[in-house]
Amino acid sequence: MSIEYFTLSILESVHRLVLVTRKFWPMSDDSSHRLLQLVDGLRTCGIDLHVLTARWHPSWPENLTLRRANVTRILPPPRNNWNEAHFQKQIVSWLTQHVDTYDSIYVDRADGLLAAITAKASKWKKPVIARYSIDTDTQGVTKGQCFGSAAAADACRRCDRIIAPSAAAHRALISQSIDSHRIDRIPDWTSIRVERSQESRAAAAAALFQVSSDLVIPGRTDLIVHYGTAETSELMPVVQAVCDLLDRGASVRMWILGSGFAHVDILDAIKDRGWHREILLFDGFDDLEEIVEVADLAIVSNPSVAYQFSALMFLHSDVPVITADGPETKSWLAEGQPIKSYRDSHDLLNQLLDWQIHRQQWIAEAAVCRAHSLAQRHSPAACISQWETILRTTSIGTIR
Repeated sequence: MSIEYFTLSILESVHRLVLVTRKFWPMSDDSSHRLLQLVDGLRTCGIDLHVLTARWHPSWPENLTLRRANVTRILPPPRNNWNEAHFQKQIVSWLTQHVDTYDSIYVDRADGLLAAITAKASKWKKPVIARYSIDTDTQGVTKGQCFGSAAAADACRRCDRIIAPSAAAHRALISQSIDSHRIDRIPDWTSIRVERSQESRAAAAAALFQVSSDLVIPGRTDLIVHYGTAETSELMPVVQAVCDLLDRGASVRMWILGSGFAHVDILDAIKDRGWHREILLFDGFDDLEEIVEVADLAIVSNPSVAYQFSALMFLHSDVPVITADGPETKSWLAEGQPIKSYRDSHDLLNQLLDWQIHRQQWIAEAAVCRAHSLAQRHSPAACISQWETILRTTSIGTIR
């Protein structure tokens, strides 16, 4: 048998991957949406997937099948430091017991859980792949596990391969003396594009109203959507700017969806301004297509989180997007991508006023932004292919 034939046979064989993540469906944050797309993509390549995650509610079943992937939920959920230690122990115990049922391990976050897994991985003789991301997503993560960039990079040192979704993450790994040959730059992606015809938008609005009568859009009213987890300090300038816009007589509503926190200060600020019927807070959605259908504008206050999925979905569906500016914002966008941004509430208000006046121009620019993004980013198919290559080739390499 030739070496070429032997290698090809290995690459075409079924690869068994266990994907370890703190959050997964029915959680509806951006990282959970991103992981569902990853599961779908890898299953199309013939990867046999088992998702190992936390069981955040006792009513959730311990085992299920979702998107043709097996899912196991582990107790206790890591809600505090004691539960975190027990959760990590249970994850490591599960991996040890099932070591013969998988070929490699993927850990979706670089924190103490990854460190606990890599500390035992040498005994399992299985390659470990991790995702290293510079983001501010703290939902479902105890304070002790919210690592800074240096600590997160250190958690990756024992990994065989590291996925960097942004240029800033890639640079941070290099700056921490991580071998460049172990780093793979794969941007986050979405394969979903919503076609927004008048008929489909009307149908989506009716469907959302059936979910909740609060999800109503009065006639001749524009809808602004903010999706994704965000801190109060990130959301407050958005609320202030939209309240200022409403004070000027604009006919708009804003839905704040899946912010992930109680945001008592946000609710108080909205009520103090008298716009609690126009600015509403909701939980997240596990399917965003109807939300994208009805949105006239999307505001992204936390790009390092939202550009994992929801912001990309808005962009790819020609919805105008305004993104909070910051040192890492451009790292999550395609190189040179033209996009509206704001620095503070006053800056955002000016953008909103311009959007109100030059509506058609903003819609046209959104289409240009989408085309640029698709031209500069890796296509979903290319990203999935890169993932498949990493999984299949890493599993036959020398382990550490």
